[in-house]
Amino acid sequence: MERATPTGAKCGAGYTFAPMQTRVAASRLAGLSLILIGCGGGGSSGGAPHSGSAGSPGSSGTAGMAGGTPLAGSSGGSGMATQGGSGGSGGAPVAGTGGDGGHAGAGAGGAIGGLGGMSGSAGANSAGAASGASGTSGASGTSGASGTAGAGGLVYSGPGCSVPVRENDEPMLLSQTGCVDPTDPTKAASTLVPYDVNSPLWSDGAAKERYLSLPTGTKIHVKDCSAEPDTCKSVDDGGTAEDEGHWDLPVGTTLVKVFLLAGARIETRLLMRVTDTQWRGYSYEWNEAGTDATLLPDQKDKVFGAQTWHYPSRSQCLACHTEGAGRSLGPTTAQMNRDYTYAGGSMNQLDKFEALGAFDHVPPRIAPYPSPSGNADVDARARSYLHANCAICHRPGATVSDMDLRFETPFADMALCNQVITANEDDLTLPRMRLVPGDPTNSSLSYRMHASTGQRMPKLGSNVVDADGTALIDQWITSITSCP
Repeated sequence: MERATPTGAKCGAGYTFAPMQTRVAASRLAGLSLILIGCGGGGSSGGAPHSGSAGSPGSSGTAGMAGGTPLAGSSGGSGMATQGGSGGSGGAPVAGTGGDGGHAGAGAGGAIGGLGGMSGSAGANSAGAASGASGTSGASGTSGASGTAGAGGLVYSGPGCSVPVRENDEPMLLSQTGCVDPTDPTKAASTLVPYDVNSPLWSDGAAKERYLSLPTGTKIHVKDCSAEPDTCKSVDDGGTAEDEGHWDLPVGTTLVKVFLLAGARIETRLLMRVTDTQWRGYSYEWNEAGTDATLLPDQKDKVFGAQTWHYPSRSQCLACHTEGAGRSLGPTTAQMNRDYTYAGGSMNQLDKFEALGAFDHVPPRIAPYPSPSGNADVDARARSYLHANCAICHRPGATVSDMDLRFETPFADMALCNQVITANEDDLTLPRMRLVPGDPTNSSLSYRMHASTGQRMPKLGSNVVDADGTALIDQWITSITSCP
């Protein structure tokens, strides 16, 4: 699928670079085009060459777009052929009003990184028309630098589904990012893969749409304890903090999440992996007409009806998308092991990504997390809720590592039951114990979830108490008769 170069997708001083070894090439996987744009070594399209005397040759530009239309010199003697970079076929020369006519060069140099790797064949030289009296020579045609993605090129995720790392180049409108249809920003770009999760994060009652943009030629690595047992050791013993089945998304990936209240879009967030170690989050606020969204420079609160919606700052995005939880949060095998209704019909999401060739190896299937609102027993549903909403911070290697609320952690190892609180001890309104068997009222876990101010959990991104979630956790605490 051919795409125009996205707004702001260019290279220059101030960008963060990540190594890239593959040549850019467009590919179709199961009807979906997944695109990568490599900068760095990639040159911009060469300017249109004019015929004239002794034009200096341009450097070769591989994997370029079609060259510009060469023009005959407005006057001048017969010029030498000017060779542009190899790209698409050179444009047809336009007859000059003066001069004996020059030979038009090949198509000018390559577009940035080949725009998703559209390899252009070398442009053919075509003769310029001749007419008119001789005059001064026309300027030689310039060509772009090499269009190949050089080592150290800045990697983007798809034909525009990205925000450049340099802040003054960030698309200010969502419609300029390439993550949505620019003619209808309420629709995701066709290159994005929609998905859903089994145990969602509470977002103050907002409905959500989720999409993933994966760069062409890259693969998702899934944490597999059977194949890589050392990664599944404890963090203290050298293991990694992410859960088994965590999807390690490649550099250039962009996650898109749309938030809706009462059916109206209010916010779209982009979470981008820009290097091996760096992620960036961006918040776009939708206008009242629902036609586009604008990038916010900082956090913001806005009233919608009876509730206040919080738009996070960029640092707040990463305060919840913690390194210990793997940053991306949602895409894990246990979360993604579910059916989704795609345009072509319903399909298991793991099967979908396998069909797209998105994994570096076929990951083992892991049982899905129970839906907190489903029919599983109360222990499984409550543990699933705590995993999705609390374990992003309360886990080894994350913000609060002295409590482990992950789904897979045995209850005895959660440091929860009859454990004295270790934060805000001077707040006498806060129960002293994290969890008291059979007693939600005297359990700080329940107290914090019910609170609307002060010691409320979660600390960020929520101003509305989750009535169903608190009822589930209270039911779970009540069902516990003793500590292990």
